[in-house]
Amino acid sequence: MLGAGDGTHNPSNLGVMGERERNRCRERLEALGDAHLGPDEARHTAIAELRRAVGFDRWCWPLTDPDTGLATGGIGEFDFAPSLPRLVALEEQGDVCCKPELIVGTRASVALSAATRGDLARSPRWRECLHPYGIGDELMTACRDRHGCWGSVELMRDAGDRAFREEDIRLLDTLAPTLGALVRRSVARSWTADDVIPAAPPPGTLILDGRLSSAAWTPALRDWLADLAPGGAALPLAVFELGARVLTPPHSAHGLPPRVRLRAQSGRWSVIEGAPLEGGEPGRVAVTVRAATGDEVFDVLCKAHGFTARERQLAALVRAGLATDRLARAMRISPYTVQDHLKAIFAKTGLRSRRELVSHLVGHLAAGSNRA
Repeated sequence: MLGAGDGTHNPSNLGVMGERERNRCRERLEALGDAHLGPDEARHTAIAELRRAVGFDRWCWPLTDPDTGLATGGIGEFDFAPSLPRLVALEEQGDVCCKPELIVGTRASVALSAATRGDLARSPRWRECLHPYGIGDELMTACRDRHGCWGSVELMRDAGDRAFREEDIRLLDTLAPTLGALVRRSVARSWTADDVIPAAPPPGTLILDGRLSSAAWTPALRDWLADLAPGGAALPLAVFELGARVLTPPHSAHGLPPRVRLRAQSGRWSVIEGAPLEGGEPGRVAVTVRAATGDEVFDVLCKAHGFTARERQLAALVRAGLATDRLARAMRISPYTVQDHLKAIFAKTGLRSRRELVSHLVGHLAAGSNRA
C-alpha cells in the first residue's frame, strides 16, 4: 500500500554514517537476496537499511517491467497520492532528470538537487508534485542488474532538510545492481503458477487525451481493470507512464518501448501497450490491454530467475515437451550436461522436477490463451 510517512526519521542524523557503515549496508542488502523474502517484505527491509545509511523522510518503490522500466505496482510511505499520475508522467518526460535516463544511462542514481544545480524550482516535478507536500530533495535510483530494470527506489527528504550529498548518490549508484537482484529474486519467488487461472476477456482499449485523462474506453477495459486495479482503484500507474512515453518527442526518446507486462490479482498475465492516435484532437493516446502470449510470459520468467543463455535455451525446449535425448541432440550436448543445466534451473526456480518446471513456464496462461 501507498501511505503516509511513519515519522520515525530524525533529520539531525542525515548523512552522518561513515564508510564502514555504508559498507555494512551493502553487505546486508546483498544477504537479503538469499533471504527468501517476498517483494513487499524485501523492499521494506531494504528501506530500513537504506534509511540507516543515508537518511530520508519519505519513499516510494515501484516495481517495473525489466525491459521497459514501466511500473507494475508499488509501495511506499508518502502522502502525495493525488499527484501520482502527474508525477509518473513527468518522470517519463518534461523534467530535468527522467527515469528512462537512469534505466539506459551510465549512472543509475541521481539527486534532484544535483540535477537542478541546487535550484529545485527548475524541476516541474518538484514544483507541481513534491513541493506542495513539503518535500525537499529527492534521490532516485533505477534498480537494474544485467537481466533488466526491476524497479526504482525514490528517497525523499522534507523541505528544510539537507540535500543529498554526492556520496549518497554514489552509494545508491553502486547499490543499483544489488537492489535490482534483490527485487528480481523476490518477484520471481512470488510468481507461482495457480491451479486455475480465469480465461482472459477480449482486448480492452482506453483513449487518453493530451492531459493523460481518460476520454473514452471500450466495455472490455472494465473487465481488465477489475483484475489489474481491484476495489475501484485508479488506473494502473503504467497507463500514465505509457501515455507520457508515447507523447515523448522522438528526439528525446530513449529507445524504451511503450509496453508493460503485468501479472494481475487472478494470476493472469496481461500486456498494456500505447500508441499515438491520428486524426481528431492532437496528443491523444490509445492504450490497449490484452492477454500476454506464452513467449512474453516465458521471457519475463527467464529474466526474473536469472537464467543464462544456455539455461534459457534448455527451458524453451523443456517447455516444448522434448525428452532428455532430444534435448541433448537439439543443444549438441551430452545427456549428462542436460541434467547439469536442469539442476541449475531447479536451484534458481526452487522447483524439483521437469513436470513442475513445465507447469511453471506455461501454467501462468489461462485456458485457451495463446501459448505461442
